Amino acid sequence: MDIFRLLERLEIEEEKRPLPATAYKLYVMLVIKANKLYWDGPLYFSHRRLAAIVGVSRNALSSAVQELVNRNLITYKKGKKDHSVSKFWFPDLSNKKNITGSKNEPDNKPVIEPDAEPVSEPVVEPDREPIYKTKHKHKQNNKYIVPQQVEGPPPTPYQKLVELYHTYCPSLPKVRILTETRKKYLNARWKEHPDLKFWEEYFKSVEKSDFLTGRVDYGRRTPFLADFEWLIRPNNFAKVIEGKYKNYDEKEEKEEDYYITFPKE
Repeated sequence: MDIFRLLERLEIEEEKRPLPATAYKLYVMLVIKANKLYWDGPLYFSHRRLAAIVGVSRNALSSAVQELVNRNLITYKKGKKDHSVSKFWFPDLSNKKNITGSKNEPDNKPVIEPDAEPVSEPVVEPDREPIYKTKHKHKQNNKYIVPQQVEGPPPTPYQKLVELYHTYCPSLPKVRILTETRKKYLNARWKEHPDLKFWEEYFKSVEKSDFLTGRVDYGRRTPFLADFEWLIRPNNFAKVIEGKYKNYDEKEEKEEDYYITFPKE
């Protein structure tokens, strides 16, 4: 097992089911850190220190760690107290002789990262960077091989998504200002569905809904009217693509006629 196998395993897991952005970032950070230390593992971090490095809250970090453990991407042993260090490593790296570039020094003491100030607020996850940027090369068959970089999803096309909304949802209020909150929601939804065709179909389905476009007659009561920010909030977004707001005549259609077309992986 070496760094190339670890990155290959990450790609396989991503193909099965994409990792949450925080879990993805945490795994890549652990791989790079282990590589810099010549695989003299395991790695030791306090949750406070690790949250500061990854740039997330401690709750988000705990969820990311659990996700990686559940998918057998890392091994983890929690410290006795919240401020004490926890042990991180990779399932198939117990024998360091199999690691390319290992020092195998006689006195191998665990490397413990110093504590840092806790992160008080969650930080919006940036787009994923290529997962391997070190200059370490793997020698195989007398040739040096540098692994190919794995690209993350393309940058969020904020303006294009707003244009699709205006084009296919003429019944709904126009977007006047793209606030930071709206950008945060758009960025998160785009990571889930980085396909403009999907968004085109999504907005078309919204325009078809009598409830979301205020075409339902409630008598004296003002009908509900969705707007751009409402449509990209996580809970509302999930309900729309699940067909919760379809018209009654559409709900009677067969499941294979479901109006949202998901992008092919």
